[in-house]
Amino acid sequence: MTDSNLKILNRHTMLDLIGDDSVMIHKFQTHFLEQATESLKKIIVFYHDEAFAEIKEQAHFLKTSAAAVGAEQSVHLLVLLEKSAEIKNKLQCSTLIENIEKALILVREEVTLYGESGGKCDF
Repeated sequence: MTDSNLKILNRHTMLDLIGDDSVMIHKFQTHFLEQATESLKKIIVFYHDEAFAEIKEQAHFLKTSAAAVGAEQSVHLLVLLEKSAEIKNKLQCSTLIENIEKALILVREEVTLYGESGGKCDF
């Protein structure tokens, strides 16, 4: 799915950003997952409408948030989705959207495993 050197969730990213505050880190991660759920829903609608410019824009937005929490595999896939949307490659967009959904599920599992149980994300 992605480069094996990329982490599902690089915990050092948030530690470097806000320090060793596990409650705050969990809040940021939970907010990201909520945002990711909404963004992914939009991306899917845009995909069905063949609105490639909007797919690219939403992927860019989500990529920035994913990078902030250290979701490295998701970032990698979102970069590829931006590029695929730019060249209007519908088949490749479809595959990447599916892989992004799987990557975000893995992020959610890590957040749940290492954090307190927070809001549910329905990817």
